[in-house]
Amino acid sequence: MHVPEQIPDHLDFVGRGWHPLLTRLHEQLVAVSPSYSVQQVKEKYGTLRIHLYTGMLRHLNLGNTDWPDPDQAARYKDEDDAARALVHAAEQESARTCEACGNPGVPRDRAWIKTLCDDCAGHR
Repeated sequence: MHVPEQIPDHLDFVGRGWHPLLTRLHEQLVAVSPSYSVQQVKEKYGTLRIHLYTGMLRHLNLGNTDWPDPDQAARYKDEDDAARALVHAAEQESARTCEACGNPGVPRDRAWIKTLCDDCAGHR
């Protein structure tokens, strides 16, 4: 049986300050899409970017070539919509959370954009 890579397998791709946010997102995702899998977790322009396989994408990514029946397609859509809303909320929260320590932060434009608190921004 294929065990999908999920968010806990990708924590090292971003700063420790976002780990609690991602752990909470994982718990929320498991409730709406237990077998979701991660395509990518990264930081871009100072915020999280999370790309997942849920619902229909997961179905197709597993090599299924058949289109699901209408009832299953509707369940996939509901799963995809719920997962997308959770990811969007987490990405928005990351813009207010210091990637280094988890305290409140703001995007700071230097050589690259990083969301940092005043203390962590002073150390960089």
